[in-house]
Amino acid sequence: MQKFNKTLLEEILSLPTMSFHETAVATFVRIYSAAIGLKVDEDRFGNILVKYKGGSGRPVTFTAHMDHPGFEIVSSSGKKGTAALWGRVDVKFFSGSSVAIHTERAKIKGKIGKLIKSKKYFGKPCFEISSDEEFSEGDFGHYDLPGFKQKKDILHARAADNLASVAAILELMTRLVAKKSKSNVCGLFTRAEEAGFIGAFGAIEAGTVSAKDPIIVMECSSAPGGKVDIGGGPVIRSGDAQSSYDPAVEAWLIDCAASAKSRSKGFKSQRALLKGGRCEACVYVAEGFPVGGLALALGNYHNHGPKGYAAEYISACDYENMILLMEEVAASPMPKNIFKKKLAPLWKNYRDLKKKL
Repeated sequence: MQKFNKTLLEEILSLPTMSFHETAVATFVRIYSAAIGLKVDEDRFGNILVKYKGGSGRPVTFTAHMDHPGFEIVSSSGKKGTAALWGRVDVKFFSGSSVAIHTERAKIKGKIGKLIKSKKYFGKPCFEISSDEEFSEGDFGHYDLPGFKQKKDILHARAADNLASVAAILELMTRLVAKKSKSNVCGLFTRAEEAGFIGAFGAIEAGTVSAKDPIIVMECSSAPGGKVDIGGGPVIRSGDAQSSYDPAVEAWLIDCAASAKSRSKGFKSQRALLKGGRCEACVYVAEGFPVGGLALALGNYHNHGPKGYAAEYISACDYENMILLMEEVAASPMPKNIFKKKLAPLWKNYRDLKKKL
């Protein structure tokens, strides 16, 4: 079933990233989007908005964050220093781990030492860090894991969450351009989600996206936490640990999935309340946006393996089916009064039968 651009996915998944250090991903998004002829804007917070305008229908925005949990060097004396850990990561896994450090010169190898119980950085836990080479304050890094590896249907990646979603949006845009689609689609790529949805708050403050049109939050979400199956298809997300999403947007996504299934042999999807954690959608819900969610079922969430840190993983079939579903969403603008239309036959039935009451 695999039809997606594996090279594009591998390139994006291999990029270094963490909260506030998304430059490599953001640069790729800007250059790639401009190369295929899309309009690219950047707000004052560094969020990137990519636009495909092929018609006059109601637009839809797919959004994905560009970061992943990682660490930042907050002090250095050359080959030793202090690293602050950003994101939801088990500190037991982090202490003693082998890491990659991105300096101005190159990527170098390092080792995480003990938790420094007396020190916090913006409320984040701090650890001793060392390397055979020098590093500086402001450098950043992550677990020393391969960026991408495929074994049959399973795609292993250091940062599937959420670079797989970034890749899916760019793959969608590429297909829309190639087909000269009549749809109107935006891709919003946000910063610092793992630090507390900072980019999403900034996008709202800057007015980067419309609060009138649907926004679909793309995620890779823990399969065990959401009780969904890796390989069971993309997940239409009813909500997260904090919020239930817009029921009208969800109904629209369900209809799009049904349409995709009728068009594409082998297409399948899931529907679930993924309550393993919160995501950017909760911010948009609180501000009154019409919000929906799509997710890829994820293994080893935030690099938490069965016995230690490990690569995350998703299904290649799920990824391709996600893009097929996104294509269907793009081609089918969200209708107004979707529930009234669904209930119209029941209203007719009521009018025919109410005399029997």
